[in-house]
Amino acid sequence: MAKIVLGIGCAHTPQLHTMAKDWDLRANRDRIDGIPLWWKGEKLLYADLLEARKNEHLENVLGMETRQAALDESFKAIDELHKRFVEAKPDVVVIIGNDQKEIFSDIIPAFSVIATDEIENLPRTKEQISRLPIGIDIADHGHLPDQPKIFPGNRKMGVHIARELVRDAGFDVALCHEKPTVKNDKSLLYGMPHAYGFLYKNVMRDHVVPQIPVDVNCWYYENSPPASRCFDFGKAVTKAIESWEGDERVAVLTTGGLTHFVVDRVWDEQFLIALQNDDEDFLRAIPQNELMAGTSECKSWIATAGAMKSAKLKAEVVDYQTLIRTEGGTGSSCAFVAWS
Repeated sequence: MAKIVLGIGCAHTPQLHTMAKDWDLRANRDRIDGIPLWWKGEKLLYADLLEARKNEHLENVLGMETRQAALDESFKAIDELHKRFVEAKPDVVVIIGNDQKEIFSDIIPAFSVIATDEIENLPRTKEQISRLPIGIDIADHGHLPDQPKIFPGNRKMGVHIARELVRDAGFDVALCHEKPTVKNDKSLLYGMPHAYGFLYKNVMRDHVVPQIPVDVNCWYYENSPPASRCFDFGKAVTKAIESWEGDERVAVLTTGGLTHFVVDRVWDEQFLIALQNDDEDFLRAIPQNELMAGTSECKSWIATAGAMKSAKLKAEVVDYQTLIRTEGGTGSSCAFVAWS
């Protein structure tokens, strides 16, 4: 049977590939009242967020040296994750990621598997860049290629995983035999979301192996599965992988989170402790109002934690950094975790 030999969880925020001096592009936008920000399960305007966090004195962590140090340490951690990936020598990678309307548009499944022999990643068009919020396109080099690239997939194993998830585990998954795309409208022709592209460029690098994208709908709340369902889904993914008749070595990778677009170190620390302790009860019980905005990507991590628990792999926090860009604590937190 196939065997899971490694798990990796890695932040993928565009802020990692934005120079420290350019963080203020997004910071100035954050400070504009009228843009709601999620903090402690509630939506706040920036002025209210600033008042709620005034005693933390976050103005003391906004200096360029602090910013650069957080970036430097983050990339040291990514180097370590890449090293472990290479040492594990996986034959197949299952990526538990999340889409932001670059794979799906009008139809958004709660869970999906892309089972294809090839995965194409594309740079953005000038029209697509023109529609982005300020400060996003300058980080595209962290997850998108300069020219179209084709990566290998694993159609047969992907179909097997989807079939087992439906027949054995009772999950209604969408099965895609190619990456869904709108081929007659180039403005809607996207590459892979940064949840996937970041792994190609930063963790796998020149060791890209056949992959199976397994998508969890984290962002679109109308049919986004709760934390408990995500954990069960991850367990079912491991069972499906281990029922494959081949002897492939499999790595399960995920990206995103932790708290953003408002950093909450206390929440992050509790989450990371739960990962290290295999605390299924904690992870399953996280309420939806704590998994909003970018923090919703933690659902991919929760699914991966379920997969790792079933595979009997233990989590190690390689590093944790906060990329804070305003006095209100907006920005991104970055976790780097390996299961072995």
